[in-house]
Amino acid sequence: MKTRNIILTVAAALLIAAPVPLLAQGVPGGGPNGGPGNGPGGGSWGHGPGGAGFDGEPGGGLGFFDHMLPRLAEQLGLSDEQLADIQSVLDAARPEIEAFAEQLAAGREAYREAHPDPTVFDESAFRTHVSEQAQIQIELMVVAQRAKASALAVLTPEQLAQLEEMRENHGKRSKHRPGGRRAS
Repeated sequence: MKTRNIILTVAAALLIAAPVPLLAQGVPGGGPNGGPGNGPGGGSWGHGPGGAGFDGEPGGGLGFFDHMLPRLAEQLGLSDEQLADIQSVLDAARPEIEAFAEQLAAGREAYREAHPDPTVFDESAFRTHVSEQAQIQIELMVVAQRAKASALAVLTPEQLAQLEEMRENHGKRSKHRPGGRRAS
């Protein structure tokens, strides 16, 4: 369910202030976790933008952020007003994010239906498909970056510094895991 996972990625980027190019891992043909380059007809394997989801609900990926927001609020000492402002940013971005995620899913499905035999490769059709999907991904990333900037603007300079420290510590821990941290 790419829809849910793209939204999860956006939420995670807001949570740890990671650069939005994390979404680029799901750009069609762009990486091990997303896009039509994986699997027959454009399927995907693994986790992240193209893999397994968090809450099992189609299009419900912002639920991850909703789940993590109280914990983040506690760690950063967010006020009720800051929480409300961040939730407002998420609520405003949600329809656009979901619309782009649905467009991506519809594009993948249309490509699969038009090219059901994975042993036959039509390079021209595939290039057109990838180009169309990439444009949608770009728009999705712009919406995500806009939401991220708006959400981060709510934080105090001290909270921003603390969030950056949390992001750096998360990256250091990721590098020590098997497989390391993915390049962005």
